[in-house]
Amino acid sequence: MHGPESYYLSEGSYHSARAVLLRTETIVLRTLAFDIKIIVPHHLALTYLQTLGVIPTTPSSKSRALAARTLGYLNLALFSPQLLYVTNQPTALAVAAIYLASREAKVKLPSIEWWEIFDVDREDLGFLVVALRSCEAWVKAEGEKWLDRGCPLTVDELAREIQNRSVEDAHSTLEHRYQT
Repeated sequence: MHGPESYYLSEGSYHSARAVLLRTETIVLRTLAFDIKIIVPHHLALTYLQTLGVIPTTPSSKSRALAARTLGYLNLALFSPQLLYVTNQPTALAVAAIYLASREAKVKLPSIEWWEIFDVDREDLGFLVVALRSCEAWVKAEGEKWLDRGCPLTVDELAREIQNRSVEDAHSTLEHRYQT
């Protein structure tokens, strides 16, 4: 079905596709007013940990574990089916990761509502804590689903997987609709 000739791209086709891509990129950049600064929560989280005084100048094994677990939660959030990085502020993600990591590492944080210092309210913190915890179960379930499959997928395998997921999504939507 997909022979070598299907991958051939003439020079004219290449230049035409490149021109379309550059025009599209220009539209996107103008729409964003060329403001493409991205703030990721990893650096914020480490700064917040230092501000809270739980990462001293000479870190201990416990503070290293806390920092590693905090960054682990932030990396895990990248896989979130809830699109946490898109729907939440970096400050809130950093605070939620610190909160969960400190509980796991048994590191005592200030007894005041310290998250308010970083402009995160309790409701957002609670939502993100639940969301981050659910990410672990989702990643584990996805890992088990893909355990017996080889990666990378071929084009045909990818097409079948997309078709299967489309059918599964449609089926679950219908079930949900008729249950309510």
